[in-house]
Amino acid sequence: MAQNVTSYKDVQAKLTQPWVHVALGQVDDYCVYLCRFEGTYRFHQHSRDEMYLVLEGEIVIEFRGGPILVLRQGDSLVVKAGELHRSAATESALVLMFKARDLFAE
Repeated sequence: MAQNVTSYKDVQAKLTQPWVHVALGQVDDYCVYLCRFEGTYRFHQHSRDEMYLVLEGEIVIEFRGGPILVLRQGDSLVVKAGELHRSAATESALVLMFKARDLFAE
């Protein structure tokens, strides 16, 4: 059985624009994406849970009418389905995201 090895450092070189997701792989019905966060993304919600893992830098996850959470390198957070949220980073940050494959990867 062939195994594919992927280095996130190689994929990172393809991230020339913020908020673009590049797929690293798929685990069952979830995809693993690498994304560069920079600036502020719009408020949105998903029909399924998603997870953030900060690889480099610092990000903020803001919930509409709720808390504002700061995630630093090594921190992770699961945003539950239906929670209205947005992401932001004052400086460029590299984030690994786990999303259901049927969620639109913008």
